[in-house]
Amino acid sequence: MELDYIIPKVRETFGRLEFGKMIEEIREPSRNNNGRVASRRFSVFSDIQKADNIEIILPAAAGVKASIKQDSPIDLVNPRVIAVGYRVENQSFVKYECYADDIVKKDLTK
Repeated sequence: MELDYIIPKVRETFGRLEFGKMIEEIREPSRNNNGRVASRRFSVFSDIQKADNIEIILPAAAGVKASIKQDSPIDLVNPRVIAVGYRVENQSFVKYECYADDIVKKDLTK
């Protein structure tokens, strides 16, 4: 069995999410270090995951999210979590990366 990703139950896993800020643009490698933007990493705040901000990686096509103000309630579109293994000397570790197709401002009228 191959594990590609985990689809979280957003409400149970993250709770209420609020927009933080864009952390970085991830660019494709190029000779002159001016490669096109491949994805963007954003921080969001959770009322359940309080120890750290959650980082969400979006494809470049989702845009910079300039219209969403900090601390605005948001929803994740098609979120998925990937476990990434890495090694430091003789120890193995796992970090979790959360990807989504988009971040949208939450519709509070529903």
